[in-house]
Amino acid sequence: MSFLRAAIDRMDSLASAGLAKPPTTQPELQRQLAKLDASIGESEPVVELKPFLRSAAENGAGALPRFQLNRVLRGAWCDPEFDGLGSEALDRAVEEQRRSSDQAMIDGYLTYFPVDRPIMGKLADAASSAAQRHEWAWRERARQWELFAPSQGPARVALDLVQRDDDQIFQLIRETGLGTNLAASGFGQATFARFCVATAELPPRKAVPAQRSLLRLFDQEALAGQIELVVRALLEPWISEKPEPEHRKAISEFLLDQVGDPRLQRPRWDRIVRSLTETIGEERALTVTQVFKRWLTEVAMREFFRAIAKTTDRPDQWAQREKFWMAYLDAGLVSDAWPALGVRARNQIEYLIRQSGERPEYGIIRGGPASSSSIIMQIGDLRISEWSDNGSCRFWSATDPMAPALYQKEYDGGGGYRGLRTTSGRPDFEYQSHVPASPGWEGKFAGIIHRRTSILHPRFGKGRGRNWNDQW
Repeated sequence: MSFLRAAIDRMDSLASAGLAKPPTTQPELQRQLAKLDASIGESEPVVELKPFLRSAAENGAGALPRFQLNRVLRGAWCDPEFDGLGSEALDRAVEEQRRSSDQAMIDGYLTYFPVDRPIMGKLADAASSAAQRHEWAWRERARQWELFAPSQGPARVALDLVQRDDDQIFQLIRETGLGTNLAASGFGQATFARFCVATAELPPRKAVPAQRSLLRLFDQEALAGQIELVVRALLEPWISEKPEPEHRKAISEFLLDQVGDPRLQRPRWDRIVRSLTETIGEERALTVTQVFKRWLTEVAMREFFRAIAKTTDRPDQWAQREKFWMAYLDAGLVSDAWPALGVRARNQIEYLIRQSGERPEYGIIRGGPASSSSIIMQIGDLRISEWSDNGSCRFWSATDPMAPALYQKEYDGGGGYRGLRTTSGRPDFEYQSHVPASPGWEGKFAGIIHRRTSILHPRFGKGRGRNWNDQW
């Protein structure tokens, strides 16, 4: 696009010098100019632009032929080094009022949108005047979206984006003159930032179409620096409510690809928390990012219990365990959950989880029965390992150095001191079998958890009282 603009500028400058355009050139030039009114052009690579700008600065904007002047008007804003040259070029363009230069000013303003520099006021005023000078699309765009009011334009476009369905957003972007890629211009990137903030502040159900649009608009290369705003926009509306499963899966897939699993890539998520803290405070930032961890915890537990239910030879026994532990999860009482899969059970369980459209993350158990798997949970300050077979459930204090760490890639499945099937530990360690099968063990487990954490089971409450041989 920049080559086409340069060619038109050259023909225009020849005409202004008194050289007639060939008869076939005049209507073609008009057609191409009409097309260029439709949107800003592609920005010139800065590595090629800077040598030209330095040369132009030596000669001064007043001495440049039209096509070179327009090149300055489009590109001088790429670096503060050239603000002086750009200011001189604006003065000439405002005085001469040529349509090609007016388009170049608008291009430069929208492409680089240098809001943090003193030159912005002069550039915005010049572009605003240029938009009003001709019967073209920019006049109406300036009126409808206040494009040339730097503090208002991005917010106005963002407001329209929030109100459009995701299949209408690219048409809207074309209507504004920003092309087809919002991330390709500084104005577009500012609009995207405002769009993220506006989406984050929407009530849950109204946020869904805006979040779909956001996922379609995100450009990894150009917008990676705004990822913390994207995280906020995708998660904040769901602090107190749950999205529909398919929408949650779409958000989760995006966040896992772009940022990573917060359970496994803590440093990345810590950086996002620090960045969000600057605008919404640390408490709110932590609350927002915890939404995703809560989703992953829920998926880990539900998918583990669902997969085991399809593979166990004792579905009645497993249904009883699932009902007991899911009650804690549904009440929001499980803060962490991580599957540890036996080497023989791994492939079948992973296949079942993928069938549901989820992305499985888990550790592998080395040693012990190869077909047995465990779900490691945290409720309050209690670390728990529940098994898929007849193995006893283990309870550790979360501060116990012998307690299995969460989110490990490998676990010792043996009965040694550090194994998941250990039968010994500190005085506050306990292992309990699921006996009697029904009723009985639920009250026993609920009692252990309540005595250690003061957390009530949603059905069994405090559980049964302590027996003489209970550790806790």
